[in-house]
Amino acid sequence: MFYLITLIERHGIEIIDTGYTNYSVEFKEKAIRRVLFNHEVADQVSLELGLSSRGMIYNWIRKYKEDGYNVINHKKGRPAHEGQRQTDSRASKANKGPQTEELKTYCRERICKKIERLSLTKNQRPTAQEIVSVVTQLRQELYVTVSFVLDTINSNPDLPHLSRSNYYYTLGKDDKDLKNEKIMKRIKEIFEEHKHRYGYRRITAQLRREGIIVNHKRVKRLMVKMHIYMPFRLDADLNIQAIKELLEKSSPI
Repeated sequence: MFYLITLIERHGIEIIDTGYTNYSVEFKEKAIRRVLFNHEVADQVSLELGLSSRGMIYNWIRKYKEDGYNVINHKKGRPAHEGQRQTDSRASKANKGPQTEELKTYCRERICKKIERLSLTKNQRPTAQEIVSVVTQLRQELYVTVSFVLDTINSNPDLPHLSRSNYYYTLGKDDKDLKNEKIMKRIKEIFEEHKHRYGYRRITAQLRREGIIVNHKRVKRLMVKMHIYMPFRLDADLNIQAIKELLEKSSPI
């Protein structure tokens, strides 16, 4: 609503009566470049250009990245044949990613800034899991390959490095633990139900009684991951005996 009011104040009430406008490729590209490369505010650019909706320029930017950093006016409707749709899909995937040096520079800047924020927020070196999560987000956001993101990170000496093999290892490790979500939830419930008195062996036995067949080593690993530990307690009788021996040794002969 605020955008619409500002748009009317700037361009007059006639702007609302404007029908559908087919914007040219050049017009869209100029608007996108103002936001991405000149770092202008998207809403301000939309207002200056008289776009009827503030979301229009965001949609252009999204499609711009999806189409391999190219502005393409897509034809509406389905392709004439199924084979044509598959061919177009393969072609778009093959051309994905930044092609010019200007676009590559833009993507590298975005990657470096996002990785830098990991260290700034906690004032310590980010873990491999955190880096992998950000790399995956950047792939989806910028439509670039894993190699492009990792090469950008590893070429900067001020950023934490991550190899390609370590990326896929950590990614697979995280996916493996996603299968244990129900077991992890039940482990925590059993631990709380028994007032933190159950260790991993007794929790394993309880899970098996409930029909959940799981190895005690996995239960121990998941408990460590969730930072669930049974408090260390000395036996009362041993504690009293130790105090007596200490008093006898310290007493004068």
